Amino acid sequence: MRNEVEIVLVSSGHPALDQRVFAKEAVSLARAFSRVRVVAPHAGDDVRDRVRITALPPYRSRLSRFLLRPLQAYWAARGRGPRVLILQDAELLILAPLVKLFTGWRLIYDVHEDFPELIRGRTWIPSLLRRPMSNLVALLEKGCARACDGVTGATGALTEHFPHARRMALYNLPSRAFIDEVARQARPPRERGYDVVHLGTLAEAGRLEFLIAVLDELFARKPEARGLIIGVRPDQERALAAHFPPERVTVLGKIPYTQVAAYLGDCRIGVSLFPTLYPHLRCAVPVKVFEYMAAGCAVVTSHLPELQRLIGDEGAAQVTILYTPDAARGADELTRLLDDPELLERRHTALMQWVRSVWNWDAQADHYVRFVAEIIGTPRAVPDARTRDELAR
Repeated sequence: MRNEVEIVLVSSGHPALDQRVFAKEAVSLARAFSRVRVVAPHAGDDVRDRVRITALPPYRSRLSRFLLRPLQAYWAARGRGPRVLILQDAELLILAPLVKLFTGWRLIYDVHEDFPELIRGRTWIPSLLRRPMSNLVALLEKGCARACDGVTGATGALTEHFPHARRMALYNLPSRAFIDEVARQARPPRERGYDVVHLGTLAEAGRLEFLIAVLDELFARKPEARGLIIGVRPDQERALAAHFPPERVTVLGKIPYTQVAAYLGDCRIGVSLFPTLYPHLRCAVPVKVFEYMAAGCAVVTSHLPELQRLIGDEGAAQVTILYTPDAARGADELTRLLDDPELLERRHTALMQWVRSVWNWDAQADHYVRFVAEIIGTPRAVPDARTRDELAR
């Protein structure tokens, strides 16, 4: 039997079933290549959707994640025959030059976020050390990435940080499976139970308070409005529950991704709001904005340069963008949309169509498969639609 290349997606921090790592990257690759594996934290070894999972135990501290976990991850990625490792976390880069030197494995670095800028906002790092540590991390990240055979990044701006000969932007957009599911679950805009939804964490300083301020302003204008907040930390869940009565705002912690479609399909407007343009967001595109669109929610978002570059002028005309962090202005825009059901319905139709036709993961999946095939060094072509369907069965 021919000794085929094994493609191994390696993560020290993301769970094995992470939506980007598993459901998008690994599953897309498994439709074109026979040996695809994920090495990441998981309850145990497993096989799903033709992808093998090699489980890593949960890390117990930040120190173990950044120092011990890379060794464990590379060790678990071993196997018979040639392999390509797709590194999903910055800390895995530290050993990349040595791994490349002693194994000859092909390496791809998948950049999810602006890690050096995130370091500047980490409160567990003493304030005097944050800037020098951020600068050091930036140098190490770019230097070690040179040992890789290619770089992919979650946005174009993020990918451009790495002057690599082989690189591509790989936006974290909704999958076709999510788009189909949310379309099935979505209710007509006038029948939806929630007026405003926020999906995801509120990790940055001041974001929780800013969201509360916007909702307070909205409820002052429209006392009958209802809000839904999903995915916040337990302490934020308690703070929100103490501030808003349950009949006004429903607050949920982290929920299974399989439930997200049903909740979004019951909301009229999705928000992605920030009190300031945090440095790490200058090159970010939150996937939740496109998940809102897929569900037919109108979108109110703070200005994000890379998001606006991606959707262009035509897309920007169909979303509401706030260029100043003003809670009253945000509430005014929400009120304007809620008071115009016809405008909500027009955006519902336009945004769902755009996500289905353009702003989705599957529109770039073939390009990603070709990118990996070129790094392997084979003339493998992306399977045609019929072959992909046969592989998926």
